Amino acid sequence: MNDPRPPAPGYPTLAEDLLGRQLRGRDYWRTPGAERLAMTPDALAALDRTQHDNTAGLKRIVERLGRWPGRSAVGADACQAAVDIAVHSDHDSAFQWTLLSLLQKAVDIGDATSAQHAHLHDRCLVNAGQVQLYGTQHSYHPDGLLEPHPIADPAQLDTRRAGVGLPPFAEQARRLRERHGPGASISAAAEDESAPVAE
Repeated sequence: MNDPRPPAPGYPTLAEDLLGRQLRGRDYWRTPGAERLAMTPDALAALDRTQHDNTAGLKRIVERLGRWPGRSAVGADACQAAVDIAVHSDHDSAFQWTLLSLLQKAVDIGDATSAQHAHLHDRCLVNAGQVQLYGTQHSYHPDGLLEPHPIADPAQLDTRRAGVGLPPFAEQARRLRERHGPGASISAAAEDESAPVAE
């Protein structure tokens, strides 16, 4: 008789570590853009410490495993937690690119998803000043505008997104508007200071 439950992760302690780190960062990651822009200096400093600590923790886990903490090692939820931490490790772009390479290897053997790789790939490209491929990275502006960072070949965007298991861009835009409040709207251009937003 087949057991429909996924197998237990091979490294439950590492899984617990990643999930705890994700929980500590999630409040900010899911905070509407207007609230992010209004954060006090103390709150920003605390967030910065959390991001640095999470990155350092992920680095230790990767070094211990010698690979991406994929589903077989830490389970699906903790694998996603590792992606979330990696996407928000902007202060260490070299490590982000290393993680992207490791994540690609995990995707190749079915230990992570193409959608997870797409998110981190877009973040690495945006941080390097390059155009993103999948339209997962946006900036939130004080006037309520959500602006996607420049996207390569926009006419083929939804085709690329479908190829990695992401929903159509219009669906993502709707979800972002819901998250960031009634005043939020997707725009092609804005000039004000912005807060980074991931899909």
